[in-house]
Amino acid sequence: MTSTIQTNPSTTTKTRRNRPSRAASASLAERTNATYDAAAMILRFGEPAEDQMIAAARATLYPRVPVGEGARTAMNEIRARLDDASAAKMRDYEPALPPEYVKVIRPFVEDSVALALPLTSYSVETLLRPVMHFVYWAVFVVGCDLDALVVFDRELIQNYVTEALPTNLAAGTKRNYRAWITRIAEVVNPEKNPRNPTPLNQKDMEAPYTEDEIVALDRWAAGQPTAYKRQGAAVLIALGAGAGLSAVEIANLRRESVTVHDNGTVEIQVVVKNEWKRRVIVTAEFEEIVATAVEALSGNPMVFLWKRNRTENDVVSAFVGKCSNPKGTPAVQGRRLRNTWFVTQMTNRVDVLTLMEAAGLQSLESISRLAKFVPRPSGEDRDAQLRGGL
Repeated sequence: MTSTIQTNPSTTTKTRRNRPSRAASASLAERTNATYDAAAMILRFGEPAEDQMIAAARATLYPRVPVGEGARTAMNEIRARLDDASAAKMRDYEPALPPEYVKVIRPFVEDSVALALPLTSYSVETLLRPVMHFVYWAVFVVGCDLDALVVFDRELIQNYVTEALPTNLAAGTKRNYRAWITRIAEVVNPEKNPRNPTPLNQKDMEAPYTEDEIVALDRWAAGQPTAYKRQGAAVLIALGAGAGLSAVEIANLRRESVTVHDNGTVEIQVVVKNEWKRRVIVTAEFEEIVATAVEALSGNPMVFLWKRNRTENDVVSAFVGKCSNPKGTPAVQGRRLRNTWFVTQMTNRVDVLTLMEAAGLQSLESISRLAKFVPRPSGEDRDAQLRGGL
């Protein structure tokens, strides 16, 4: 099916002098899958052929769905397109898992990774190991069917990251694992793992950071030239994306406002200009960073950048401006970090009144404007939510 947009003849004439070359236009058409009907003066948009192939091929990962020759042909074509180096790395990889179990899941894992490779910047070696170990755990520990609709479930992935990975892994490493496995899930099980839509107006509401961008920010923090800057960058990300604090609140956060409980829970009493604002709990994936920073203060009052004395509103932006910012690193913005926290809580289905209280909101406006970034559950899950308990 195609959609059409009627063009304005006068506009077309005025811009003809700035029209790109024929070769550039062809390249653009390939990327956008758009064609121009000059006689009718209509732009026509169609579905990308690559998406159709991936949609056909992913059916081979659903054992309960009848699979035709077209699906197998599509999967074979995608596997054949792997470059020689990637194919060799996939073939030669020997996971530290029982060989008899690896033999069962290996074709499923390799096909899943092959499907995702054209749609991600990650390499075979980056994806293959975490996905192989995750699928092994899902099938032989949890007892799931070897079915992409069952295995690559967002909640199961989160459970694996928080419960099954070694406890001594750093929070950033766990986020890497989750990002890698989730990227596969978005491709092979898109119904349960929809990708966040691209915002149409970033000035209206800054988009939250994606999983990949949070991983990039972790690398940004770890790559700072001094231990003081590395800690400051990590704490900044944790307080923004893990507690929803604004830049001003981060700049004003003092040691006495943070409580680390015996069970590892980190509680923050948000105080700005000696006025108590609200109480918030740091999300589990960031609580260790905050707890470690607080425990290391040894009497210094400021949690973020403990050597400083000033608490002006520009503390966060001034710090980011002085940091090393390699090309390709997402811009570090307090509002986007806070919005990331919002979307994380909304994705986890946190009660709206609890979220408003923790965020210090008086209305639903911010929450409603961020709702477009929250992945939608499957139709079946939506029905179950609406139905409620029996």
